[in-house]
Amino acid sequence: MHDSGWLIFTFPSKTEMLDILDGGPYYVFGWPLILKVMPDFFDFQAIDMIKMPTWVRFPNLPSIYRTPIYLLKLASMIGKPIHCDAPTTNMTRFLYAKVLIEVDLLLDLPTFVNMVLPNGISLSQ
Repeated sequence: MHDSGWLIFTFPSKTEMLDILDGGPYYVFGWPLILKVMPDFFDFQAIDMIKMPTWVRFPNLPSIYRTPIYLLKLASMIGKPIHCDAPTTNMTRFLYAKVLIEVDLLLDLPTFVNMVLPNGISLSQ
């Protein structure tokens, strides 16, 4: 624990760190635990948090739209895409795709994103 109150975690490998990030969300006593990769020059005194990584699920997404290009494009309509969880990347889960997106807490988040499929059908996510 840092003197300013931040909790700092170290991991044996980047893969293990990403496994923990992919496993969220996590809660401590009912409150969300926000995990972020610490930048090289982190200001421990900064208290204003205006951006937060958030897991977003895209349910029943057609398999042709589960590629990184489509998922990043879809996620960028919400915020800054960071990465997909392992089952989404490996295409081993078909109920939904899950993407970690950095959202700006000062902006209104969309409640849904509309996609128009090549056959003209609208799909709401």
